[in-house]
Amino acid sequence: MFIHVARDHKVALAETQDFKRFKLVIDGPRQPTPGLKAALTGIATLDSDGHAWVSETWLRGRDPAPSWQEGLTAMIAVARKYGWVNEGDKSVRAHIEWTDEPGAKA
Repeated sequence: MFIHVARDHKVALAETQDFKRFKLVIDGPRQPTPGLKAALTGIATLDSDGHAWVSETWLRGRDPAPSWQEGLTAMIAVARKYGWVNEGDKSVRAHIEWTDEPGAKA
């Protein structure tokens, strides 16, 4: 699954049944703007290492179906094994793809 931030800063969760891949895709250049930061408020924070820390609470609110929640729980368990879960603020690390980067997939 991935979180998509469009150029107009609308945020959507895509490929919601793919629990094997997790990333944040931002339409734009690698240059966090106030609009982007505002769009991600309560969803994710960007760190200086090029990763996003996504709120587990926000993720859990996307789909109440028990099977989807189980898939998300399993995904987070795998991420935890690699140290990609911040237990303090209940967030999960995601790779960031900026679509206006050289070599980025359009």
